[in-house]
Amino acid sequence: MAMKTIYVFGNEFLAEDSFARKTSEYLNDVHLIHCRSPDDLLEADGEITILDVVKGIEKPIIITDVNQLQTRDIISLHDFDLSFFLTLLQNMGIGKNIKIIGIPMQGDAQKMAQEVEACL
Repeated sequence: MAMKTIYVFGNEFLAEDSFARKTSEYLNDVHLIHCRSPDDLLEADGEITILDVVKGIEKPIIITDVNQLQTRDIISLHDFDLSFFLTLLQNMGIGKNIKIIGIPMQGDAQKMAQEVEACL
């Protein structure tokens, strides 16, 4: 069986956006791709599994429907976020089989990794 690939989002230099990257350090038996931009997903084949933080949650959630994502108005290129990108792909008919594992913005990264592995 092939090793599962996980696309990890987040900015390690921003405390509120770095927890997915910290958590990924404790994941076992997966191939990690640390993404700097949502367009890193364009080359992905098959099912895409994404790990990213989600504001306002206390435990991991699984999102399989892009329509569940909350997008916001774009004011600048800095605001061009992952949820907007995935919604755009779907609306253009380039939808991919996507599974997002959303985790809280903070916590114990090692314990969170165990919860993420249970979601795989």
